[in-house]
Amino acid sequence: KWKKASVSLKTHDTVALHRYSMESWAEFKLRKEKVSKTTTKKNSAHAKAVEENREFMRAVVESLCHTSFDRGNFLEVLRLLSNFNSVVKKKLSDGPGNAEYVHCDIQNEVMDIMANMIRKQISEEVKAAKHFALQVDECKDSKKEQISVVVRYLNNDSIHEEFLHFIPAEGLDADSLLEKIKSTLCECSIDKNACIGQCYEGAAVMSGCNQGVQEKFRKEVPQAVYVPCSAHQLNSVVVDCVCNVQTAAEFFATIHVVYNFFSGTAVHDLFIQKQKELKPTEKPVNLKKLSDTQWDCQYAACLAIERTLPTICATLTDIINQSNAHRAIEARALNTLIDQTFTVNLTVMINLLGFTKTISKRLQSRGMQLVSVIDLVHLLIPVLKGKRNEKTWKDIWKSTNYLCGRAGIDIEQNKLVRKQAQPHHPQDFIVDSQIGERRSLATPDDYRNHCFYPVIDNLVNELNRRFSHDSCNILKGVSALNPKHKSFLDKQCTLPMALQYGICEDNLAAELHQVRRLLERKKQQGHVVNSTFEFLTMLRPYQDAFIDLYKLVCIGVTLPVSSVACKHSFSCLQRMKKYLRNSSGDCQTSNLAFLSINSMRTKGLNREPSLLGSILFMPFPQSSNQWDKRSCT
Repeated sequence: KWKKASVSLKTHDTVALHRYSMESWAEFKLRKEKVSKTTTKKNSAHAKAVEENREFMRAVVESLCHTSFDRGNFLEVLRLLSNFNSVVKKKLSDGPGNAEYVHCDIQNEVMDIMANMIRKQISEEVKAAKHFALQVDECKDSKKEQISVVVRYLNNDSIHEEFLHFIPAEGLDADSLLEKIKSTLCECSIDKNACIGQCYEGAAVMSGCNQGVQEKFRKEVPQAVYVPCSAHQLNSVVVDCVCNVQTAAEFFATIHVVYNFFSGTAVHDLFIQKQKELKPTEKPVNLKKLSDTQWDCQYAACLAIERTLPTICATLTDIINQSNAHRAIEARALNTLIDQTFTVNLTVMINLLGFTKTISKRLQSRGMQLVSVIDLVHLLIPVLKGKRNEKTWKDIWKSTNYLCGRAGIDIEQNKLVRKQAQPHHPQDFIVDSQIGERRSLATPDDYRNHCFYPVIDNLVNELNRRFSHDSCNILKGVSALNPKHKSFLDKQCTLPMALQYGICEDNLAAELHQVRRLLERKKQQGHVVNSTFEFLTMLRPYQDAFIDLYKLVCIGVTLPVSSVACKHSFSCLQRMKKYLRNSSGDCQTSNLAFLSINSMRTKGLNREPSLLGSILFMPFPQSSNQWDKRSCT
């Protein structure tokens, strides 16, 4: 055959099968070239779409970050950004309805991802600190109890108190609340066994020594000692003082009635108008509501009454002369209650509660240490005792008379009151209440002995009882770590605290001996340690040599002082409900509040959409009203 190859090849070139194969091959090459160009075009278009989608998602993330710490509206802010970004404007106006990325589910998921990124940062810091304290409080939000969970830990030579979550409380029993707290710590990857202290408000379900949350948690984590909220404790001192002194109790009851009367719309308008008439150059003052749970409210309420007492009396006089009989009767009754006794108690409370208010503000500062709380309270006690003298009382009596003159209140003249004969039948019994008529206050001495001195005595006694160094072994140990305290580095004081946290007694004794020598050498070099934090800073380079003592000092500064951080989170929740979302779900509420409270961390987040994790993995939309994430990848 190869002998006739030249003839055969020429003949084969004209065969129909060969021609068909050549045409098919040429068509294949042409199609392959066209497909390659089409694929390239498709890939380029896809890459462009991905880049546009990611740039648009940056605007979405920025808008959510903005609304997390500002009073904005998500869609309006997004449309505002579209005026300065052509891609955002194009996606909002010309983009497909299933790929706008502004659906509420998109917003909520982006917020959840950002919140979890910040929670991961906090979790890593807690792990690095090795110890943390737990703070929990609750408040009612739209007929639902919300639990605020905060962790306190040492990081970079400073105390951090970081909010984690709002948890809706379906059950208000100790077991249900404990499970909620533990699940929150677990979700945030925080080991509960690293907890060294708990701080709750004084409700029995939280602080109960038998079936309270703190006791149940200690059964699982024995070293997590319970530290009562110092701010709540100080507030309880004032509340108990009010309850135990009759004249003070009646005084605050009168303030409560006055507030209720003047909070009515018609009376409040008259009250504000009267202030503008009497003091046209000053801003009108609103009366403050009393509460047993809100710190400093007693002092704020007294101060508002004192500033507006002349206006209150003038307003009551005007209402008495009005035609509304019901309102006039109430005004006449209130006008009778606001007498010299009322003004004496008002002046006394402003003078004394001003000192507790100052301490309360200090207790609410972040980074406050437990030992500092005891020192502050024990500085307050001598101040109150120093006020129990005749000179202070004369100043109060003078201020009372001046206030009565401004308000037009009659000053009662000294009058003799006939001594009432006591019944004979209770003479063989011990009674704990007044028998017969109530005591009449007629002279300055009567007011001093029954209004002024009892309030001071009750305040001092309650402060001594609730903030005693000897009330808790932990307090003794923390005090012994303070260089300014008389028991500094005393083994007998530090040992109970050390045993609580699993520190060997022999190791502690050896380290205490060595650290005293180190302190003496530092003192000779001119370096004097004045606070627990300075002591901690001094020990840091030697922490390998003083392992147990360094651990003890770290625990001492980490132990909680109060649940103030929880109160701050509730303030944020209130603002958020008022200005942003009033009917959002529990998860959205918690995440948005979390981003707002941790606004500095939120600003520092890497907001590239490609780093937002699970936002990139959603199924393709089945209808036009669903949103698409697939084009972000």
